[in-house]
Amino acid sequence: MDKKEQSLLHFYYEKLVGNTFDEKDLYGFLLVIRNQSKEIRSIQELADFVLQRDQHQGYVKQYLLETKKKFESLGKTKSAFRIEDVFSFKEIKNGLNKALAAVGIEGLSNEQVNDFVTCLISILQQVKIIEDDREIGKLYFALSNKQIILMAEIEVTQNLFKKTNAVFPVLTANNSYVDIKKQDRYDTPYLFVDKVVEVTSEKGKLAVTIPE
Repeated sequence: MDKKEQSLLHFYYEKLVGNTFDEKDLYGFLLVIRNQSKEIRSIQELADFVLQRDQHQGYVKQYLLETKKKFESLGKTKSAFRIEDVFSFKEIKNGLNKALAAVGIEGLSNEQVNDFVTCLISILQQVKIIEDDREIGKLYFALSNKQIILMAEIEVTQNLFKKTNAVFPVLTANNSYVDIKKQDRYDTPYLFVDKVVEVTSEKGKLAVTIPE
């Protein structure tokens, strides 16, 4: 990493630890930390996905299509399956802090990583999921009382004559930003299909703005 890259990385790092980081800073931060993350799959793959969006052909795309296949296998096999995030919060935190440690920068706290993941979720909302040059789904911003979620809605073929949509989480962060009423006792998230949510920094705190 050259001196200019170090300067840029310190700039975005100070915004994160100073609570002035928002979604508009994410692209720049990922660009400079990406070069320190060549052996850190979570950061490398998430950075590539953000930069390439629906043209991405890496691990995140594979994860989405493999999860689609799992839903399509329901009823055809007796095997149960559990859906995990494409990368856990712990993986992302460890990856970021490993990349920062490589250039002598102190690691981020859980709260700071949560801000990073929330911005990541916001940036990735509305990304199309493409298979064989055809749109089969999309990523959406979802919000519950306890969590902020990047949710995938994807077309699933049940048989030759029937298709349906499966909805599942891709990334999650804690919701410490919006006081929102639970929809039900399961805290089913609100899914923002037609609205684009914005994540900004206001008065030293991350703010989630939902358009009317």
